[in-house]
Amino acid sequence: MSKSPGQQPSKSAEDTITVRRMAFAFPEGLDPVVIEGYPEESYFFIGLSLLLPYLEPYLIRSMREAKKRVTDPALVADIDLFNAQEGQHYRQHTVFNEAIRPAGLEALTALEAEISADYRRFTETRSLRFNLAYAEGFEAFTTAVSRFAFETRQFDRVHPAAVRDLFQWHIVEELEHRTVTFDVYNHVCGGYFYRLAVGIFAQWHLNRFALRVANALQGHDPEGFRKKYGGRRAAWTRVRPLLWLAVRLLFPKLFATYLPWYTPHTIPLPAVASTLAKRYSEMALAAAPAGKSASA
Repeated sequence: MSKSPGQQPSKSAEDTITVRRMAFAFPEGLDPVVIEGYPEESYFFIGLSLLLPYLEPYLIRSMREAKKRVTDPALVADIDLFNAQEGQHYRQHTVFNEAIRPAGLEALTALEAEISADYRRFTETRSLRFNLAYAEGFEAFTTAVSRFAFETRQFDRVHPAAVRDLFQWHIVEELEHRTVTFDVYNHVCGGYFYRLAVGIFAQWHLNRFALRVANALQGHDPEGFRKKYGGRRAAWTRVRPLLWLAVRLLFPKLFATYLPWYTPHTIPLPAVASTLAKRYSEMALAAAPAGKSASA
């Protein structure tokens, strides 16, 4: 969908961005294998969660800088709500990360220091256009993944319930604000090929971190892991069905975001996401929808 700067598509009721202040509680000594019997998949989720306290503040910094150049009042309001949601996300994931982080695993500390430095460097040395394109690459990725997760009920397998709620609440809100970085990028700078190139880099960059975390967790006690979960053949048996599911149902959604005519405005909120959005609004310590004040 092409549009001139400052002109945004009209919004429907399901496009409401609601800021929910949550307070998830996680038990001490939480097992990093949050999907029973599937350590590789679990560790990848842990990697994504460890990424967020560094990635999401970077997104907030980028959007605050972009806000100085936005002339559309409705888009300015969306930026504020986007930042408030992202602020809640990384705070709750920080609590989860501290509950699940294995003691003495120095490899994770090194990886986190590296990714933190990356995002600080992007803010300080890269152009606003780069940072907005990176933000949109991440949001396009999470939109595709969130739709895939709801379609395949991936988080039904996550335990305990607080962890399942953390991830489901997060992806509900990712879908609620799915249009914001796309609109901000087009409003402030624009350019399809640049967005595509930096977006693909962003997706490689963040997934590489999650995979490195997964490998560090698996390699922390290789003999114990092998005794409990088996070797490479057992791992392939676990991972192969998920890869096939991703090829059939995730990759087409992700590849659609690479097309010149892609716009998140045409992607409806799944029915299950709408139902969960109401549930998490009721669970929240406070919830403020678009058009009302919200504290980050």
